[in-house]
Amino acid sequence: MDNVTKQLQAKVEDYSRFVITLLIVSFYFYMGSLITVYLKPSSEGSITLMILTTVSIVTSFYFVLKWKKYKQTLAENEQ
Repeated sequence: MDNVTKQLQAKVEDYSRFVITLLIVSFYFYMGSLITVYLKPSSEGSITLMILTTVSIVTSFYFVLKWKKYKQTLAENEQ
């Protein structure tokens, strides 16, 4: 395995970890916004948490696109 293939493999693994981590964080943000809305009514933090949830989901979608790109490049390199 050459150096380029190793770097692509590392990027594929990193982006998959980024996606998983961001989805977990967005779930926590979403649960936090539900708690502030329904269990302990407060309008202070719910908007902020929903914005953070949206940003983390959009960012994870961006990383999924990058992950697919690098995975496709890695598959083409191996052929």
